[in-house]
Amino acid sequence: MSRLLDESEVRKLIPIGHSKYYELIGSGALRSVKIGRRRFVTDQAVADYIAALDKAA
Repeated sequence: MSRLLDESEVRKLIPIGHSKYYELIGSGALRSVKIGRRRFVTDQAVADYIAALDKAA
């Protein structure tokens, strides 16, 4: 089962700034879910994003 991570938790795993975080979500590069007014990213989505970076390198 995947864990839901908030912005600060994701930014600890991926060294990016606040603006880049929302840019990645907006572009779909980092999948997210919205619950109420808050946006969360699953730990699997973070792993998939990192894997895509590795493939691109």
